[in-house]
Amino acid sequence: MKPSSPLRIKTYMFKHGNINKITRRSFFKISLAFAGLILNVPLRYLVAGVLEAGVKNFFPTRKNPLIIDEKNRSVSLYTEINPENLYKSNPHCGVVFKDGKLADKGILKAYAHHIDFYNALIQIGAKQGNNLSKDNTGEYVKGDELIVTATWQGLNKELSLNDIFFDSTGKGFKIRFGGNKIAAAEENTGCITCLESCWVGITSNAAYPNISSFKRMFSPNSHFRGNMDVLPHEDYSPVVLIYRLKKKQ
Repeated sequence: MKPSSPLRIKTYMFKHGNINKITRRSFFKISLAFAGLILNVPLRYLVAGVLEAGVKNFFPTRKNPLIIDEKNRSVSLYTEINPENLYKSNPHCGVVFKDGKLADKGILKAYAHHIDFYNALIQIGAKQGNNLSKDNTGEYVKGDELIVTATWQGLNKELSLNDIFFDSTGKGFKIRFGGNKIAAAEENTGCITCLESCWVGITSNAAYPNISSFKRMFSPNSHFRGNMDVLPHEDYSPVVLIYRLKKKQ
């Protein structure tokens, strides 16, 4: 396949008339065509390379697990499925940092540190609740609400937490930025998103109250696990979570 030739570039420019009237898109194509001529690379390969670079810059990976988009007030987080927790339910843990004390309890294992995730939410302007402690059980987490969606390679759409997590009680998910930076650092559980109101998790679920560990053992708010009918079945499959700050009405 031959790269764009000078003749084809010249013809393209004549077609569009005055060079000053060429659109930005046309100018981009012409620039790529000249680059292809110099590098002896077909135009379509250059376009593909530009697109691939864009995906790499805006899609988190193991090596770059946290991407902050201040303009759109969102944080993207790279995680992997804990395969055991597609089959085994737990009463609390949703997303946990891989080196945290509760890493094996989470349905999704994150590769970004929980404090880095906290700082990312601060950076996009999210306001923390900081209203819970170990002792004020029965209360609900406060802080800005976050719309959390999930996607992965080949899905080509975003799913809600209701789609990817099974919730035995069925109250669903209302994720808020609890904050809890000091408790999160001290306890080092790695909790990024707890599935009930939590005094340690950076974010947690306001659909269920904060309860004691003792009560959770015998009478939990609910039981959660990954939805086997929706999530990829391969062990440790990547799942990208996108946390968007909910617009206030």
